Amino acid sequence: MHISRLYVQNFRNIELTDLHPSPRINIIFGPNGSGKTSLLEAVSYLSLGHSFRGANVHHLIRNNSLSFTLSATVNQDDGNTDSLGIIRTRSKSSDLQISINQKRVKRLLDLIDRICVQVIHPDSYQVVTGGPDQRRAFIDWGAYYLYPEFKDLWLRYNLALKQRNALLRIGAGTDQFESWNVILGECAEKISRMREEYIYSICPTLHETLEDFLPGFKFAFSVSKGWENDKKLKEILELNLEKDRILGYTFYGCHRADLKIRANQIPAGDMLSRGQTKLLVCAMRLSQGIVLQKNAGKNCIYLIDDLNSELDQTSRSRLISEILNNNNQIFITNITGDLPEAADADPCLIDMKELASKQQSPE
Repeated sequence: MHISRLYVQNFRNIELTDLHPSPRINIIFGPNGSGKTSLLEAVSYLSLGHSFRGANVHHLIRNNSLSFTLSATVNQDDGNTDSLGIIRTRSKSSDLQISINQKRVKRLLDLIDRICVQVIHPDSYQVVTGGPDQRRAFIDWGAYYLYPEFKDLWLRYNLALKQRNALLRIGAGTDQFESWNVILGECAEKISRMREEYIYSICPTLHETLEDFLPGFKFAFSVSKGWENDKKLKEILELNLEKDRILGYTFYGCHRADLKIRANQIPAGDMLSRGQTKLLVCAMRLSQGIVLQKNAGKNCIYLIDDLNSELDQTSRSRLISEILNNNNQIFITNITGDLPEAADADPCLIDMKELASKQQSPE
């Protein structure tokens, strides 16, 4: 898949931009503060429903504007074309407006089904060194696109988790937890199995990529389910009900899963330098795209913010070459439009300074 048209209005410092990017490689360049990262963030928001920079939605709406509008035309791998759109307002009483092919939809997940994005940015190392939620997101990204039933299981699990936590907060009787424990247990077992299968399926490609990126290390990847491996979650929930009452939330479950990453038998976050950790994350993201293409026949779009950050020229060339070899579209931010690693790919140059001078809202 690739984006053939991107429309951004009143997002961050971008007043109005209407682009027709290349299906291959696009270099977004300009001085600091010109909106390079904001453009990537807009694409990310359109595909994930949130900012990869962790920004509050009110900080994403341009100063003195009431809302932002994002839309894209996405050419799918099967030859179909989708028109996607999001409007977000400052008003808390207004719902997020989502459209697919000019029809309103209610769920962000329906949008995510139509556009598949991977993001590599200067803080990507936190996938390894940060909390387990980022590593869960890494696993779930792959499981979501490879296993059609994963989405419904994930939604059902989270709804049951929300209901059980509500019962814990109001001090409900023990009998009221039975049905939710059953649902959580059934869904968690299936979700955990898919997560484990996904990591197992990606490991051959991941190890091969890491041999190229970080040849001096031997890596191991394993999934921690979020409860004891030899017990059923339903039993764990029943045994720990009083503990959960005290906490006010459900402690055990697949919402506490983690991806354990070791380098030379030591936790990768302790073993690797920041630059090496960035290479590890690049290899992880790249491998996800390769496995997705092989197993589902779907390509993804790569957003790379500040390519030069902690990557040498050899690593940058290797990363871009591998992404392009798998027919993925790339958006890269850079200070200048001169990027030697992409010179042979005939990149589309997007000059943010020039775009800013042309920005003009419609009357």
